[in-house]
Amino acid sequence: MKKKRYLFLYGPLNGGGAERVLLDILRNFDYTQNEIHLCQFCGGGTLVDEVPAEVVKHEMWSGYTLGYKLAYRASLKFGWHELLRHQFHKTMDASGDFDVVISFLEGMPLRIHYLLDIKKGRQVTWVHCDLLRFQYTDNQFRAGEQLAAYNAMDTVVCVAQDTERAFRERFPMCTAQTKVIYNPIDIAKVERMGAEKIIKNDRFTIVMTGRLTPPKQVQRFVLIAKRFKDIGRNDVLFQWIGDGELRSEMEQQIHDLGVEDMVQIIGFKRNPFPYVKSADMMFCCSGYEGFCLAICEAMVLGIPVVSTKTSGPIEIIDNNKYGILCDHDEDSMFDAVFKMVNDAELRKHYAVVGRERVQKYAAEECMKQIYQL
Repeated sequence: MKKKRYLFLYGPLNGGGAERVLLDILRNFDYTQNEIHLCQFCGGGTLVDEVPAEVVKHEMWSGYTLGYKLAYRASLKFGWHELLRHQFHKTMDASGDFDVVISFLEGMPLRIHYLLDIKKGRQVTWVHCDLLRFQYTDNQFRAGEQLAAYNAMDTVVCVAQDTERAFRERFPMCTAQTKVIYNPIDIAKVERMGAEKIIKNDRFTIVMTGRLTPPKQVQRFVLIAKRFKDIGRNDVLFQWIGDGELRSEMEQQIHDLGVEDMVQIIGFKRNPFPYVKSADMMFCCSGYEGFCLAICEAMVLGIPVVSTKTSGPIEIIDNNKYGILCDHDEDSMFDAVFKMVNDAELRKHYAVVGRERVQKYAAEECMKQIYQL
């Protein structure tokens, strides 16, 4: 039987949520039935060595090289795309045709997918965030190009129902089919990695994992810690696992508010799960989220969750059935976190129902839907 051939287009594999989702999907493919290629327009990244050995890897450029920057600038500023196309064909032509071509992120992966003008195979792109409220991709396209790119796709996959609704509202003229495929949760992997190391906390610990980027609204994490300090609750530790462009800004805020004893930035960890497992709860303070893999991973490990109301968490937590949702103002966030901190029975309840909830997002169901593409 001939194998189905998939080509995934992506950039560097750094420590973000979309990259980890992509890796989980690649780990869960049936390689006896499918042949998977990954083409990075910029190679490398902190997670690149986690790509399964069965995947055929290609790099258009080895990183943000001069060649990539010239091709990118010529394409975006002057509308001359030949350098991008030449490098892709130089990299990939020997690989033949594919049944499915997937750009696994909005923005640059989609733009490059569109500009390559690949004629054969089903054309699919993924949307991981609320593009109505967080229009961060607009400056990565020339005028009119972003809608044209989506219209060139057969299917636009969104990671949550609200993500799909936001996409449709943002691009009402999009002619492509939209489909929701939830991010896969590799439950066995999360449990196994969570048990690899024991982290001991000497205080009640509130954790969050993710890159320190604007959508995560990391300043809120520090502000809520300050609210706890102001009421004399120095017995609570706020711990962020991750790194990113806002780290120095967050460190300055921690210093300015005098909460160095209450907020820790652990930095990037290849395996963040022991830190999550040892915490007492998770607080997701994002301004925008798609699916929010971090919340589901916390639920796998029995960690109760408080989250701001963003598209993915609203769906996962479902009207406070599986955690606590709060509005985006400081008082609402503080009240929700304070409630979870002070109610041990409530935490036990959400630990149990959260584990039940996450079964809905098991990797097997996600893979069935990907094969149906």
